[in-house]
Amino acid sequence: MYRGRASSYSQGQGQGRGRGRGRGNALRSSNWRGRSTIEHEGNAQKGDAADSPLGRLITNITLRNISNHGIQTEDARITDCKYVASYSLVDSSSPRIIIPGQPALWEPPQLPCQLQKDSGEYFRDQNGARFPEHPMQPSVQSIFALNKSFDSENVDIMGCASSLGNILRFVRSVDSTFRFDVEMVGNTLFLVNNQRDEVIQGVHGNGMTFLEKFTTYQAELKETKSHQRIISYSFGGLKCLVRFECDGHLSNTGDASTERDSLRTLNISKTPVSSSITVKEAGLAVSQHSIIEIKTRSQLKGQEIEMNEHWPRLWVRQIPNFIVGYHIKGNFEDVQNKNVQPDIDEWESAHESELRKFASILQQLIVEVKRAGNFKLELCRTGLGPLELREQIGTPREVLPNDWKNLWIRGGKDIGRDGESRLSDDDDQSYPSFSSRNDGSSESEGSEEEDNFSVDYTACGLDCGYCGHCEY
Repeated sequence: MYRGRASSYSQGQGQGRGRGRGRGNALRSSNWRGRSTIEHEGNAQKGDAADSPLGRLITNITLRNISNHGIQTEDARITDCKYVASYSLVDSSSPRIIIPGQPALWEPPQLPCQLQKDSGEYFRDQNGARFPEHPMQPSVQSIFALNKSFDSENVDIMGCASSLGNILRFVRSVDSTFRFDVEMVGNTLFLVNNQRDEVIQGVHGNGMTFLEKFTTYQAELKETKSHQRIISYSFGGLKCLVRFECDGHLSNTGDASTERDSLRTLNISKTPVSSSITVKEAGLAVSQHSIIEIKTRSQLKGQEIEMNEHWPRLWVRQIPNFIVGYHIKGNFEDVQNKNVQPDIDEWESAHESELRKFASILQQLIVEVKRAGNFKLELCRTGLGPLELREQIGTPREVLPNDWKNLWIRGGKDIGRDGESRLSDDDDQSYPSFSSRNDGSSESEGSEEEDNFSVDYTACGLDCGYCGHCEY
């Protein structure tokens, strides 16, 4: 049995490297391989979105008004989980990523193993720190780089696992405070963290040094600071794309050849649009069956690990392998590696009612964000309060640059020879403008012309694809 809560952060920060614990991303540390700070512009925008005042309330969602109507038992399960794309983040003077990259390989040293304590500050959101204007852009770019004909038109939800996890905490009545942006791009609801370069304070323990000692990157990927993985699955009648930070992978589980063979040739030189991120081609896609989550725990605390805190996280990310390293003052003598997929499946079955509500909320958010038309929105919660869909105030935040939005809407279709995404005159009339109606106040007032973009989805649902034309 696992023993103790596997966290190397202060109490209340038990999030593991999956939340800001990127390899070698210490800001003030002298003992990290590949250590460097973020040099490109945008690093000074710390907390811009997270610290800004809350805007006008659009609607709120309480546990009492969530309906399970239309959500069948079979819809409260994750099915058809597949690898979609991946990339590695690096520190450089200009934005750059490695596609497809590769997770660190689990290569434990001989035990016992004495490690130094963690030190320094670590980014909470790796993508937001390096791409503060458009944290989702590297994900979208990596998807089309690996598959230029990716069917983005049929994606219902795309977001980082932490955003989905926050909504799930609300459903499970877990105390949590958060806010993140929500925006429709074509048929897809994007959930976008706006933590920018927020750092985690008070890091202690041995979680970071454990990762450095027990996992390793290939020579061509040594500059990796964080490996990001995007998977797709069906849940609640929705096709979801989920991005998460990957601790590593095992070399002896599953067969990655099927996924490798299914990947199309990288088309980096053919599909990038004008605002593309510089890409280095290196690495290899690995099977989801080999992905691992790593935690550390001090044996001096003498507690058995509370796995109920970790099942939701592993479920959202569909991570089947859980590794816990136990230590006494940094001396690791006991490292346990377990395949937890059967336990995740059991947790899913036991929490059917909660997961049906979770699916209902995701569907409701799609309707509400579409109904809001051209407003820029964010989803917020404080403590044990309700979910609040609010209007952004201040400088509008865009989920993607316009050219990448157009590419997503078209599913990568009709790309010109120069790499620019093309929209016909008819297409320009098919989608609302991407400009914001927000003027920086808590009450936005759009022009009459802009108001024409607001569509009533009250009578619409999944069956019609939220067409905006259904009648009562």
